Amino acid sequence: MRTLGVCSGATKTIQFLSVCAVLLFACVPAFSQGTAGRILGAVTDQSGGTIAGATVIVTDVNRNTPRTLTTDQSGEYNAPNLLPGNYKVRAEAKGFKAFERSGIFLEVGGEIRVDLVMQPGEVSQTITVNEDVPMVETTNAELGGTLQNDIINDIPLNGRNFANLLQLRPGVTIYPGGSGWSQSSNGMRAHDNVYLFEGVNGSDPWMAQPIISAVMAAGDAGTLVSIDAIDEFKTQENPRAEFGWKPGSIVNVGIKSGTNTIHGTAYAYGRNGSWDAFPYFDTPGPNKGVAQTPPSVALEQFGASLGGAIKKDKLFYFVNFEDQRYAVGSTGQISDPESIGNLPVPIVNGAPARKRD
Repeated sequence: MRTLGVCSGATKTIQFLSVCAVLLFACVPAFSQGTAGRILGAVTDQSGGTIAGATVIVTDVNRNTPRTLTTDQSGEYNAPNLLPGNYKVRAEAKGFKAFERSGIFLEVGGEIRVDLVMQPGEVSQTITVNEDVPMVETTNAELGGTLQNDIINDIPLNGRNFANLLQLRPGVTIYPGGSGWSQSSNGMRAHDNVYLFEGVNGSDPWMAQPIISAVMAAGDAGTLVSIDAIDEFKTQENPRAEFGWKPGSIVNVGIKSGTNTIHGTAYAYGRNGSWDAFPYFDTPGPNKGVAQTPPSVALEQFGASLGGAIKKDKLFYFVNFEDQRYAVGSTGQISDPESIGNLPVPIVNGAPARKRD
């Protein structure tokens, strides 16, 4: 009887764990926030009637990877989880000319509605439209904006730290000093912002800064992300429900990926204090408590990035390396114990004070 009881309990435990596993895997699609975007829309004829069962092909131009969809009874199609980049959308249906729209640029975490209007004719005939998609956002009420890599590289960022881009967005204020607890979005606390890196939460819960490239107590970051490795930098204010953690800005950082063509960069930046003047209020000289020469200030940043295809149209790679080296001097002097021991012994109550060893 005991054996049967043990087996019955073990069976119930296995059943319970199985149910939990099924629920866990069923919840995976709910985690939709991240850098992936979406292209959606409707396929109609010239009179506005919907075309159900039409074939819609959404193609990533840079990687030549197509995704084939079929419109539903309402003529709608939806292509989620798309990498940021350049896309084209093609629709085909029996009794209609094929319709293709190119020049669709999908941003990090963006949503673009592309409606396709088809004309009667042979499928072998194709109508191609190269007109840019309207910039007016019609799928949600988000505010903010996106900075692409070519713009980021042209901005003089102190220390090449991407976090300094935040103050370039509307509604964001960086309090003087630029340390932790200083990034305010629409007047809210710095802790109300969220930082995402490729869809992964990278927020420091204590310092209210990104874990990567954060300004730490010593003035440097423990983990770096190179400006050359960032594909896009996007801020989202009044974000969609899937970003319902905090009321501030969602800072979405998208990292570059490989394409069918080889691309890369090599860079080196440096600065030093050779041309710095001595601090105005410091008087150099012996026994003045300050240094004899201007303190050294030097910073070197160098690295490289490379991306391409391992197998064309199938498998891609992107790698990046960056190194930082710096030296920061001090204007103050610290006396060593031997110098302190040679100072005159003070007189206390008419008698020499006891000298400490």
